[in-house]
Amino acid sequence: MKALKQAILTHGSVKSDAILNVSDFLNMQVDVELMKEIGKAFADHFKDDSFDVYITVEASGIAPAVFASLYSNKPLIIIKKLSKQVEHFVQQPCYSYTKKEDYYLSVDKKYLEGKRCILIDDFLASGSVVENVNHLCEKAEAQLIKTGICISKDFQEGVSLLKTNGYDVISLARIKKMDPVTGSIEFIE
Repeated sequence: MKALKQAILTHGSVKSDAILNVSDFLNMQVDVELMKEIGKAFADHFKDDSFDVYITVEASGIAPAVFASLYSNKPLIIIKKLSKQVEHFVQQPCYSYTKKEDYYLSVDKKYLEGKRCILIDDFLASGSVVENVNHLCEKAEAQLIKTGICISKDFQEGVSLLKTNGYDVISLARIKKMDPVTGSIEFIE
């Protein structure tokens, strides 16, 4: 997606060969017009798929998922990240590589049960979020059918791991490599 790639090049900051800071437009300060375009791109891509709800994990996936939901006229369910187990939620233990801490993906089963879901998320690196959301859906007796990612770091293991394991994933901006010395970013077209 051209507008997203341009935002990454203009406002993104390469912190290391694996860390891209997008705080200026995606996960701290939100460029609403860009999120609107991203949401429409996802809605257009998934328009022929049979599904019931969009799902996302708080917090950075919320903005693009809201617009995908709006353009598709489908509900949006936000999966919470909790630091402890809660008895009345379906939960999946996870580890945040960014924050270096454990947490639980958490949702009330009534929102997912029996639903066919499409996950919208901000980044794909290791693939663990997609796999853990899939496990959460299975526990809630729901099905994760596809995943829409804003930015994938294709040089990390997540993309190939998910494809090898049969996940259907689309990414709007696929990064081939990043150079922290020059700040350059190379995309896969």
